Amino acid sequence: MDCDDLCGENEGHFFVTIKYGGFWVDTNDNFRKRYNGGKQRTVKIEKGSMNLFKLKTEILKICSWLKGYKYSMHYHIQKTSPKEYKIINTDVDVVEMVKHSSGNFRAELVISVEEVDREQSNTNPMRVVGAEYMAECSVIHNGCISSVQTTSSIDIGIGTFFNDAKSFKNALRSVAIKENFGVQIKASDKKRVIATCSYQGCKWRIRASLCEDTQSFQVRRLDGVHTCPGINRAGNRLATSAWVANEIQEMVKRCPDIPPKDINSNLEKEFGLSLPYMKLWRAREQARDALFGSVDDNYKWVPTLAAELLHRNPGSHITYAYNSGDHSFQRFYVSFKVCADGFLAGCRPLISLDACHLKSKYLGVLLSANALDGNNGLFTLAFAVTETESKGTWSWFLQNLGETIGLSLYPLCFISDMEKGLGEAIKDVYPEAEHRICIRHLWKNIKKNFHCKDGQKVHGLVWEAANAYTNIEFNEKLVELRHLSHAVYSYLISLPCKWSRSQFMIGICHSANTNNFAESFNSWVTDARTKPAVDLIDLIRGKLMVQRAHRRMSSLSWQHELVPNVEEYIRNITTRKDHFVVRQSSLFKAEVEGLHSRHIVDIEQRICSCRAWQLIGLPCIHAVAFIGMKEHPLWHTYVDDYYHVHRYKLAYEGAISTLPGKDLWQVTENSENVGVPSTCRPRGRPRKKRLLNFLEQDKRSHRCGRCGLWGHHRSTCKNPLQNNNNKDNLRTDVGRRSRTKLPSRRNGEDHQLEDFEFSYVTGF
Repeated sequence: MDCDDLCGENEGHFFVTIKYGGFWVDTNDNFRKRYNGGKQRTVKIEKGSMNLFKLKTEILKICSWLKGYKYSMHYHIQKTSPKEYKIINTDVDVVEMVKHSSGNFRAELVISVEEVDREQSNTNPMRVVGAEYMAECSVIHNGCISSVQTTSSIDIGIGTFFNDAKSFKNALRSVAIKENFGVQIKASDKKRVIATCSYQGCKWRIRASLCEDTQSFQVRRLDGVHTCPGINRAGNRLATSAWVANEIQEMVKRCPDIPPKDINSNLEKEFGLSLPYMKLWRAREQARDALFGSVDDNYKWVPTLAAELLHRNPGSHITYAYNSGDHSFQRFYVSFKVCADGFLAGCRPLISLDACHLKSKYLGVLLSANALDGNNGLFTLAFAVTETESKGTWSWFLQNLGETIGLSLYPLCFISDMEKGLGEAIKDVYPEAEHRICIRHLWKNIKKNFHCKDGQKVHGLVWEAANAYTNIEFNEKLVELRHLSHAVYSYLISLPCKWSRSQFMIGICHSANTNNFAESFNSWVTDARTKPAVDLIDLIRGKLMVQRAHRRMSSLSWQHELVPNVEEYIRNITTRKDHFVVRQSSLFKAEVEGLHSRHIVDIEQRICSCRAWQLIGLPCIHAVAFIGMKEHPLWHTYVDDYYHVHRYKLAYEGAISTLPGKDLWQVTENSENVGVPSTCRPRGRPRKKRLLNFLEQDKRSHRCGRCGLWGHHRSTCKNPLQNNNNKDNLRTDVGRRSRTKLPSRRNGEDHQLEDFEFSYVTGF
């Protein structure tokens, strides 16, 4: 028997009452459930088309949000009390539903969305709830129910579950902002949350109630359609900084330093909002605090961090200091044992000291001690966070460095900028060590304090004197400099530090007179300088750990005796086409004469009268000319031991231990209570980029309109006018230079290239 036979005597329609949007609740009878809440709608179906497909078609017309989701249909077996329901899966079940209508051609049909439950069986046909997961619910769209397209936190519909009342309010706020209407909380207590549209006269209303687990909330009612006009996007009071912080947490987690401008672009794209800059900035700070902890709480981890680092890296020198009065943080010093042992075993005894300013809430200074390995790679020996840069902080840093590598190390050389109090601190802690000063910063001081008529010539003579390897050449430049500017000459010879290569100590195996590799360290830790002390130290530790592991693995594939940089140096210097006359005196001694000079070479003692071989530990061009006369020379026998692969591997032997997250750190008992530093950021918007000094600014950015040369204006031009032909050529050259990046003169690279005879030692 089919539906036509059952309905044949009735020329009318079969009426089906469809219930949806509610939820099943347990009854006293363990085998029965009761359907509660939701809405209902009655449809009439022609008796000739009564089948499973027709039922689903009518259901989807009413509940379009069911498209793409699994749902079940249960019909009420009439004359049962309490009500009993039976599931509909096939056309046979539809026939049974019509049969149970008892001839009144009416049926009650319940629609429920199936829950995905891993812990419980899905075989129970009554195990059904409405949209416990966000993807299985209807969403608000202009007050009506529409289909779900995403699983984001702003999908709210009848039957939607939330962890607590706060989660419901946050989701409701997001919906209101996205759909451009206001929300007013009418009632909020432990058992319910009722909200209405803030526009007077709008009947839209939503209610969420406490579930049986006494913690989660479920949307039970959603009434009315919005009849209110939209509100101002930029002036939406619902978009508070706390709400924005909650919405942008994923963005901030991926990029903690995301600019507020980018946050505004994302919010404008997703919600149509355009918020003030400072609100976005405050929201980003709140999101950072929620994800990574507040800056103030960061300093309470200082004792725990020190204990963790010492426990996982035995023998390391790690210490910190705080104010005994108010317990405010002051300093934190870190030097891992593997770094100290690697420096003593495989690095040249040249230590670069430098300081850079931190940019976190409480500012501070990052002090660092860096060396170079045999392959000219940056080798960080120690670093420290201090409150300021002064003689006291530098003395404290060097005293801890002395405990790390010893105070009697010889030979030992320090190179630095003209830092505050650093020269005196080095003299107090390491009286026997050599102290070099960066020529670039020295010239900056000369340029700032002395005014010379012929500044270009003074600049050239100072750099030539600094790059001179012999005392004869150095004194010649000083004599010329004394005639041009006696004040500059007197200043240079009165300096207690060494600034010329002719004065440098033998045995350091490095002729550097600039502190560029310290600037490389500052650039390498740029992203860490915005963090508070504990996060900064942890981030630098991670960088060092990865760097050491990478270099140790890379060195395993090296097959030769010398490191790659030195092999390339030997290859380049032996293929140069300079002309030299070699007059051999004995098996190991010879005089080598070039176009402008003649030098004595002793390959047994590894010395040359030009002093380049002694300073850098690599054969100079004169030694190469003599050694090249031999058949199949063994070049590694003429190179200092610092450049050999086995010394390089000793530098990176051992690894810095890994460190888990803060939640897994072992909090020490009776540890000191360390608070935030006493320093604080001054007023105003903090700078992210350092202001360039007068030497770093491009002096050639302006071209004179009178003579066509760079670096001055037409009103101050004193150059003679060129004839027409030369002027045309000059204009062509100026046009070519304007399209090409100009070479920088501030580091002295041009002088090293002009003095090509010594250009091969630039990297060492």
